[in-house]
Order: sequence, then structure tokens, then C-alpha cells
Amino acid sequence: MSHPRITLDQWNALVAVVEAGGYAQASSRLHRTQSTVTYTIKKLEDLLGVNVFELQGRKAVLTPIGEVLYRRGRALVDEAARLERAADLDAVTQRQRL
Repeated sequence: MSHPRITLDQWNALVAVVEAGGYAQASSRLHRTQSTVTYTIKKLEDLLGVNVFELQGRKAVLTPIGEVLYRRGRALVDEAARLERAADLDAVTQRQRL
């Protein structure tokens, strides 16, 4: 079984940059420095060999491949959250049985 090269943290950073409207806003949302968020996205791009964002003036805009990665990354982050909620519910149910 092969393991993913991109971590859930990296996908989450991508989603945050898009949805927050930029690196600075995403850093605030993620409680990380802007340089950490920038590095995380750069690492994702390097691992995949693509540019997710392109700069237009001072604004980072998704490239066409970035748009695809964002949509699929959003689905992955959402599924991870659903999985955690299901695990939490199962844990509560088990404690109630005891």
C-alpha cells in the first residue's frame, strides 16, 4: 500500500488560503505564522510538481490545477472531519454502555 505524499495538514492549509482569501488571513485562521502557511503550500506544490497559486499583483489566485486540487482537498478535509465526528459518537456510545 502506498502512502500519500501530501498530509492532511497541507490540504487543510490549501483550503484555508482559498477560503480565507489569502495567506495572511489563512495564517490567522490556522493560528500559524504566514511564513509557515506559505512554506506548507510551497511544500505541497513541490511534492506534486505543480503551481497551485499564481500571483496577480499582491493577490494569490488559483491556477486551473489549483482549482481542481482545492475542490478535491476540500472534500478530503470534510471527510476527515466527518470521520472524526463518527469516532467521537462511537466513543460516547461505548462509554454509555459501560
